[in-house]
Amino acid sequence: MSEKREREQETLQIVKRLDAVINILLETAELKGKPLSMSKRIEMLNAVGLRPIEISKILDKTLSYITAELTRIRKSRPKRTE
Repeated sequence: MSEKREREQETLQIVKRLDAVINILLETAELKGKPLSMSKRIEMLNAVGLRPIEISKILDKTLSYITAELTRIRKSRPKRTE
């Protein structure tokens, strides 16, 4: 295997591990003494700049589920008046 290919594989393994750690942290996090809802987890990951495909991998949900939740979250926000 080429050196470049080996580095790519190592990077993919690191990304998988980091995704798992993020998921564990979100599963164990609490807000006002209650576990975070899936919607809140999605909202938080989106707020830090992750794309829907990245969020779906971290939370082990389908991309369509994530995009539907993000749409619902955005629609539920109050409209800004300028």
